[in-house]
Amino acid sequence: MADYFVTGGTGLLGRWLVPLLASRGSVRLLVRDSRITEHAALLERWAPLGVETVPGDVVDFDAPIDASHVVHLAALYDLTIEDEAPFERINVGGTRHLLQRLRGWEGTLHHVSSIAVAGDYRKTFRESMLDEGQKLGHPYHRSKLRSEALVRQSEVRHRIYRPGAVVGDSTTGEALRADGPYYLFGLVARLAEWLPRWAPLLLPKGAPLQMVPVDYVAAAIDHLMHREGLDGKTFHVVDPDPPSLRRTYNHVAAVASAPRAGKNWLGPLLGAGPMGQMLGQLGATRFFREELYRDFGVPPVVHELLNPDVRYDTTELRAGLEGSGIVCPDQADYVEPLYEYWKRHLDPRRDLEGRRRAALEGKVVLVTGASSGIGEAFARRAADYGATLVLVARREEELARVKADLEAQGGEASVFPCDLTDMAQCDAAVAHALEAHGRLDVLVNNAGHSIRRPLHESLARFHDLERLMTINYFAPARLIAAALPELRARQGVVVNVLSAGAHMPSPRFGAYTAAKSALSQLGRTLGAELWHEGVAVSSIMLPWVRTPMMDATGKYAETRAMTPDQAVDWMLEGLVDRVPFVMDNEMRRRYVLAILAPKSLGRILSVVDRIYADDPDAHPELALDRGVMKRFVKGRLI
Repeated sequence: MADYFVTGGTGLLGRWLVPLLASRGSVRLLVRDSRITEHAALLERWAPLGVETVPGDVVDFDAPIDASHVVHLAALYDLTIEDEAPFERINVGGTRHLLQRLRGWEGTLHHVSSIAVAGDYRKTFRESMLDEGQKLGHPYHRSKLRSEALVRQSEVRHRIYRPGAVVGDSTTGEALRADGPYYLFGLVARLAEWLPRWAPLLLPKGAPLQMVPVDYVAAAIDHLMHREGLDGKTFHVVDPDPPSLRRTYNHVAAVASAPRAGKNWLGPLLGAGPMGQMLGQLGATRFFREELYRDFGVPPVVHELLNPDVRYDTTELRAGLEGSGIVCPDQADYVEPLYEYWKRHLDPRRDLEGRRRAALEGKVVLVTGASSGIGEAFARRAADYGATLVLVARREEELARVKADLEAQGGEASVFPCDLTDMAQCDAAVAHALEAHGRLDVLVNNAGHSIRRPLHESLARFHDLERLMTINYFAPARLIAAALPELRARQGVVVNVLSAGAHMPSPRFGAYTAAKSALSQLGRTLGAELWHEGVAVSSIMLPWVRTPMMDATGKYAETRAMTPDQAVDWMLEGLVDRVPFVMDNEMRRRYVLAILAPKSLGRILSVVDRIYADDPDAHPELALDRGVMKRFVKGRLI
């Protein structure tokens, strides 16, 4: 029986390869102390198979290597890390230390490298190639080339395996993490949410997305390890006949019920041709590309690492697997289990609470109107996610109550009672946040005031407009102005709580929605101007919300309305996803109607306004209509 010494055996590939090796002989796993605790259940499950755990770190272990085969899987892989040092220490330093321990050893080293060593090489990258002067755009890629070079230059008998992008099991879809090809899953899932399945989609054919199921990679390496006469060879463990990017997209789209992509003219325009290369050099192109990647949860660095011009030779792989029956599964057959497992277990958007905590934990958030209603509800939720609150409102006693409640629940908050109609006090509120907490990351403009009165009457009482503009527009604008230097420095977020009526006619609330519309336009413009700096301005287009301002227990008691907690969900969506607008589909349809059919909408609202006149004897021409509406529509619409 053979015996094996394995580094990195608790990773994705190791979890499939170790049981195969255990079926052939005894296995000793080199595992860091922290990993022993983390993977205790896995190691316990493997113990009956003859798998022994050896504590130690690949960069400095001194445990004896009494095995005929050493499998070197241990490596750091994280494309979000741009620092060279950790890759040099673990990937290169770990390989160097292992080779030192193997001097004079008589067995075979099986080194798992990566097709990443090809970098930006053009045309066919043969399995025998390594350093061909190619550019390697990330520390991970460079470290894999250097560590493979160390193995090739050593006197240790060896075989080298270069897998493609390893994904989950082809049958169950099981995987440990989602990166690489899984970013495509996120893109397709978002398109499925935003577009109907029949929507036409343009997508260039694209170079193959070199992904391979982990069970195939493990089976191939297990076979190649034990076949005679392969020492000194390198194997590209990839799909020998990979589909184009467009075909891969369509495989995933079929599972996700997303729009499919057909043949189109985008290939020559956006591909590797002269036009595509020219467009790729434009700063605007890079900006739009990076923003789209962020929208779909893809690290922008991923694009820089894609190489549409390389093809991976598989001559040695084909020869080594000949007669084994081991073949890469057809991508169309394994995409569904991969996608379904990702959707249930790995999609980062499924962890809504985790994303909210990541956006708020350790941040300082100033909330106006925090003494009751939506502001108080938001403060409580933000504190639950680890934010420090600056509570601003007129009523000092109510602010003190909210502060005490937050602190009783383990939160941290300070209060700043002020009248936001005084611009100097707006400045002072921001100054207090910076003085008390040393930073400001999020500004929530929630405080506001509404007057229910026909607009022609408010125009006759001009102070109506002045009052509403002061509290609903000038105060938040002044707060933004005071906070902006800090928000720009911290890539902060402004959340403006607005009204669903801000961009459409709103009988009885015209003065109020005009002020909210002004703040909306300010936010949209500021967000566009500072988008490239990472400052986000999100407008929350709320419908009716049951707050004291609404008079929810009086004449509007039966009106369909959101709760403050539901409103907070919308606000958190704007803050976490940093989107310019948050609204529901019903509101979107109304806005579209306001743009496409303004005359029709005006007629509809004219009728509704008269039906709901405060004087029930007014507009007798609609008396019957009024009775019908009262019978079938609960509450008041306006």
